[in-house]
Amino acid sequence: MLATGEVPANETQVTVSFTIPEAAYGINHVQFLRSFRPESPYGFTFSVVPDIKVSPTSSLPGREVTITGTGFPEEKEVELSFDGKDAGLEFTTSKLGSFEVYFTVPQTIAGKHEFKATVKNTALGDILASLHIGPQITLTPAHPGIGDEVTLTGCGFAAKSTVSIKYDEASVADSPTTDSSGQFSHGFIVPESSEDNHVITATDKAGNMATYELPLEGEAPPMPSPITPGERQNRFGTFGAQLVNFAWTDVSDPSGITYILEIDDTLSFFPLEPGMRKTGLTKPGCTIKLEPGTYYWRVKAVDGAGNESDWALSPYPFQVGLFSTWYLIIGGLIFLVIFILIVRVFFRRVREYYK
Repeated sequence: MLATGEVPANETQVTVSFTIPEAAYGINHVQFLRSFRPESPYGFTFSVVPDIKVSPTSSLPGREVTITGTGFPEEKEVELSFDGKDAGLEFTTSKLGSFEVYFTVPQTIAGKHEFKATVKNTALGDILASLHIGPQITLTPAHPGIGDEVTLTGCGFAAKSTVSIKYDEASVADSPTTDSSGQFSHGFIVPESSEDNHVITATDKAGNMATYELPLEGEAPPMPSPITPGERQNRFGTFGAQLVNFAWTDVSDPSGITYILEIDDTLSFFPLEPGMRKTGLTKPGCTIKLEPGTYYWRVKAVDGAGNESDWALSPYPFQVGLFSTWYLIIGGLIFLVIFILIVRVFFRRVREYYK
């Protein structure tokens, strides 16, 4: 029984809704049985025609889709093609004229593609269904670090099209071109960035776009420890500018480490004089020439993802020289003037003696 209905009072018509059940191709009969006269049913006929559906209706190259057919002739062989080429599937309809098969989407360009089902040895025409193919990009390795070389692979793009690749908002140089099946492969170096999560975007000339989310580590590296100048080595030279060797403990991180060194004559470290901030240091040490004075210094570590440690402040101020070069020059000039005056006085007295 498909459905039941009841004639309203004082009326002679009844409306009944029902879903057409699974049935093979051809003429089918429906009967209305009256409860008071079941021996005299009313009936009508309708035709069942073939239909195929694709699920999902949008997919990517390499993904599997399901093709479902209903209303076909019973137990008949069906030929299935994709974009005019044999899909490579051999199957027969059921006794109710149905089938369900699975198909892996081949590498092909973006846009609308067509499935076609044909029943052998029948006068039925081709039964069509469409599938929309979109683009996709993948990254190898899937979870790289800053500075790593990666390969971006794309499929489902327009054929023979230049692809614009962006890492967040920055363009990647030397954009690739897809082949005739909408594929490309392109290598680049993961750039430095202070953010934890990034998006790689690939867009072809037809406007087909695919994205790849790239999470990077967000944990700060360990803080280095100052070594020198320290408590035991806190004075450098006597006169003029001196070379000062700074050293701190080395730290490590899978994405790589650089250091930032700052030197100032106060603990505010702002504003810094030119040359008093060194960035991008790759070794746990640095040599800087400093003018005479009292200084403080601090250092921090920065990993390849842009994460920074806390500042490590040396608790000991250090002294460079006792007198600056200018003091030495001025002192020398004063000494020279005094010496000249003494010599002049000496020779004047010698002349007076011999007169």
